[in-house]
Amino acid sequence: MRAFRYQNLVITTIVFIITPLIVSAQEEWGTSTSVCVSKKISKVSIALEEEFRLRENFSTADRFSTSLDLSYKPWKYLKVGGAYNLINHNHETKGWEVRHRYYFYATGNYSFNRFNISLRERFQSTYRAGVKETAKRANPKLFLRSRLKLEYDIKKSKLEPYASVEFFSPLNDPVDNSMDKIRYTAGTNYKLNKRNKLDFFYRYNNFMDDDDIGGQHVIGLGYSYSF
Repeated sequence: MRAFRYQNLVITTIVFIITPLIVSAQEEWGTSTSVCVSKKISKVSIALEEEFRLRENFSTADRFSTSLDLSYKPWKYLKVGGAYNLINHNHETKGWEVRHRYYFYATGNYSFNRFNISLRERFQSTYRAGVKETAKRANPKLFLRSRLKLEYDIKKSKLEPYASVEFFSPLNDPVDNSMDKIRYTAGTNYKLNKRNKLDFFYRYNNFMDDDDIGGQHVIGLGYSYSF
């Protein structure tokens, strides 16, 4: 009975987050699909991920990216790591460009009554190849990304619903270092078996940066394999 109440609470929370976003957001849709392969050795994990995105109501390629992530989990409630991300981005007005991104992060989490709440802080640097730095444009761009996430482990179920909100704060914008972007996500993981997992999600990106498109609905599907 208690598990049923918690499950209803998670579903209600996700609906509460999604509904106003769908109503108020601009009518533009995109997709995010990814494949990730990871290996865990004791407290160290390494992961390789490929991602492809569409925008403008699924009609235009947005980006291809490859990332390599290395993380270390000294305790069950803390994980630290870093990654390199090679991005081929289709800019709205400038066409295709290469971006080199690296980031470092720390994630703390706390579990209670089948819930898990986590806070991730991530320092990120993105260099746009061939783009000159100006008095109004930094290159590379530095960001602090803060994400708060709530997950629920449904008893005797392969589904694991979650919801998160992420804030993007620029650190070296020559004009204004106020918050640059907010990302809302709600979805569920589906465990196929011990090594294979799917991730289905809905995301709303609220952009405030001229280098990116406006507010966008995103439907996502991810596949991950661990060994």
